[in-house]
This record gives sequence, C-alpha cells and structure tokens, in this order.
Amino acid sequence: MIESIRGSVDKTADSTIYIRTGPIVLRILAPGYFFRSVSAGQEVDIPVYLHLQMEGNRVVPLIVGFGEVRDREFFEKFISVSGVGVKAAVKALEKPPHAIASAIASEDYDYLATLPGIGKKRARQIVAGLQEQMKKMYGVIPGGRILSDAASEAKAVLKQLGVHVTEADELVEKACSELDENARAAEIVKRAMRIRNTQ
Repeated sequence: MIESIRGSVDKTADSTIYIRTGPIVLRILAPGYFFRSVSAGQEVDIPVYLHLQMEGNRVVPLIVGFGEVRDREFFEKFISVSGVGVKAAVKALEKPPHAIASAIASEDYDYLATLPGIGKKRARQIVAGLQEQMKKMYGVIPGGRILSDAASEAKAVLKQLGVHVTEADELVEKACSELDENARAAEIVKRAMRIRNTQ
C-alpha cells in the first residue's frame, strides 16, 4: 500500500497531477478542491489512495491524491456508499471534504445534489449511509457554517507551504475575519502569511 508521495509537480491537466519523484513521473487523480491548489513546479508531499480497477482482463492502478490524511479518510468512507465508485467520487469532490461532510451530517440534500454526478436520490443514499460517521469524524459545524471554497483552497496552499494543519486553520480563520467574504484564495493566503510573520 502506498501511503504518500513526495516530489515536484511536473504539470497539471484535466483533474490530473503529474508528480516527478526521482526518475519516475506518477499520474495522480485529484479531486477538484485539491487540484485547484496545486501548480507546476510546486514541491508536494501528499497522502494518496491506491485503487486497482478491473478493465476487461487487465488490472489498472488508479492513484488519488489529497490535501491531507483526513481527506483520504473521508474519501474511503464516501466510496463505501453503494453506487459511488472511485472515479465518481473524485469527480464529486469538487467541494472540500469537510464541507461535504458538514452537509451529510446536517442532511443538506440540496448542497449534496450540487456536486457533479450526485443527484437528490444519491444524496439521500449518502446521508443514510454516512451521516453518523461524519458526525463522529468531523462533528457538526455550529450553525451549519461551511467554510468557503476560497478559504479551503487557502488552507491547502498553506499546508503545502509547510504550515501545520492546526496553525493553517487558525491563520485562515483570522485572515477571513479581516477580509471581505468574497476574498479569493490568493488574498487569504497573503493575509494569513502576513499574520503569521507578525506573531
């Protein structure tokens, strides 16, 4: 089992990140929320999920990359729902896992139905199968508040820059409180690093 991959991003294209590690370039599938936080030339160390898929009479390995270990744990729960395969799950995770988990925990079918490939019927299946597990993994976010996509992307960028996940959470929260609610990820990262350097 492959736990994580460390290397330099060779290029990105079509929800795929190509990571050069030594003389080898690996092709990594990336959910949308994570794909947007990665760029060519960036050094990464990412947790991955290896899936062996049968295509006819041959086995095809698929490697999926994530921003952090807990995102992989969410993915493993997500694909345990009947009818949600690995490729479908990668496509559906256009939003950050914690936001989807919050929607599952609070039975927000409308939010779940906006995910690519997830309609109202599948949303109900997901909630029925995962609601209690999501409450245990993530807890219920007070007031049902869901972190914005930009803030989630900013957190992923900070982590790639070597900021510990707990500190990244705090920095993003502080930065967002000082910025407009429509602030872009790059603005949040810039403000977060400024806050970090003045602490």
